[in-house]
Amino acid sequence: MKLHLPDITGRQVEMFIEMAGNDIAEKTGIVTETKVINSVAGQRWYNLDSFLLKIDKVSFNDVLIPKLIGDPIIEDDEFVQPADSADTALSTPTSNAENKRFWSISYYDSSNTQVTTAYDDKDPTTELTHSKGARIGILEKVNNAITRDGRTSNFQSCSVSGTTNIRVYYSRSIRPFAQGTTTTNQSAHADAHRVGIGPLQDIPSQFHDVLLDGALSYGYKFPPSMDLNMFTAFSTLFEKGLRKIKKFQRTKTATGFIKPQDF
Repeated sequence: MKLHLPDITGRQVEMFIEMAGNDIAEKTGIVTETKVINSVAGQRWYNLDSFLLKIDKVSFNDVLIPKLIGDPIIEDDEFVQPADSADTALSTPTSNAENKRFWSISYYDSSNTQVTTAYDDKDPTTELTHSKGARIGILEKVNNAITRDGRTSNFQSCSVSGTTNIRVYYSRSIRPFAQGTTTTNQSAHADAHRVGIGPLQDIPSQFHDVLLDGALSYGYKFPPSMDLNMFTAFSTLFEKGLRKIKKFQRTKTATGFIKPQDF
């Protein structure tokens, strides 16, 4: 990149690689991960990582559970922004033998602190936190489970407490390069959070050429190296690479293609 864009800084190089990496992750879904969560009886919502893009599937006690279509009409009050002092959370439900569980997703505020992958440049060992982020909800279907304000819902919050019994399979955006003032701090981040080499680890090595094409297209898009002809050339290469990654995603677990036939 420095050969193509000699006037940009090292941090700009990292930013363009991160931007291209996020494009790859968003458009191809190649960056995947799983997360395990402890279920708590009476708790409906659980925080997810802020870099989540799409949930593929969820299991509870090693059993896949379906996604709930729509929202239950009675909500469990687990919001803090803005606070609702006139409402209270639902009582802890009793367990049931049928265990008809569903998962749901919400992008509204949670009562729990959301830990992000951002770091303070002055102290790269300190994580920044906020209360916003995606949350996954675990619900159980029980006939006439909850009544409130004259309405009855068949969906209650999770009634089972367990250790790492919720597993979420999802695609996510890339992790950024670790920012720090010392090699020691960057190494500590790499060990603890796997962000030491950022997109270079998240994107498979066989597609690093695609990552480079995308980063160069961004480099030629903005000053001081703006060149629309070079931007168009590398954007075309990048789009071609994205199609290659999508094809890889579709076929890497398959044994071949089903070819349609006319009879």
